[in-house]
Amino acid sequence: MGDTAMMNVLGAIDYKVGSNLVVKHSVDLLRHHPAAEAHFLHVSPAAPEDMGAGARRTSLLIEWLGQELRALGDVPSHLRIIAHEAHGDPAAVIVHTAHQLGADVVVIGTRERTGVERLTGSVTESVMRHAETPVFVVRPKAVEQPGATIEPACPYCVEARVQSRGAQLWCDQHAERHGRRHTYYDNRARSWTTQPWFWDGGGGA
Repeated sequence: MGDTAMMNVLGAIDYKVGSNLVVKHSVDLLRHHPAAEAHFLHVSPAAPEDMGAGARRTSLLIEWLGQELRALGDVPSHLRIIAHEAHGDPAAVIVHTAHQLGADVVVIGTRERTGVERLTGSVTESVMRHAETPVFVVRPKAVEQPGATIEPACPYCVEARVQSRGAQLWCDQHAERHGRRHTYYDNRARSWTTQPWFWDGGGGA
């Protein structure tokens, strides 16, 4: 029975960066399952103005999804793929649709953000809190941002560490910046101790 039970995944897309990864990972999750459905849902915040606008939204979804599936190139032939266009609060619609479909997994994307803004208050965070099923969050690989370079180590500091066998961590210039006292773990005493830069290993100042 386990081999023939239907498994289905709901992929939430918004046409933004990362939506292609939602398609890819949704397909990958079902690739080796003999009975599977991949549902892809796009939610517009506002209702369509008329039937024509609703039809255009659906056509856009089908065209976009078709392009992404063709780009994958190896979509399993047994996999049923269904497109859904809806409107309303995106997080609420995603959670409701997953419930109605009995989805086994919800796949949703997020973009790189920093600090507490990374997930808090986002559609992804809301889906994670309210969905009845596991939520698989995907995002693009991090791209190094310009201006965030790390300065190379000071050669004089490196020389000081080598010459002192680690007793002196900084050169005279950088010792002023970092402070002259540091905390070390004393293996013999099994405790932490604060020592001056030129630590003699015993406890002398």
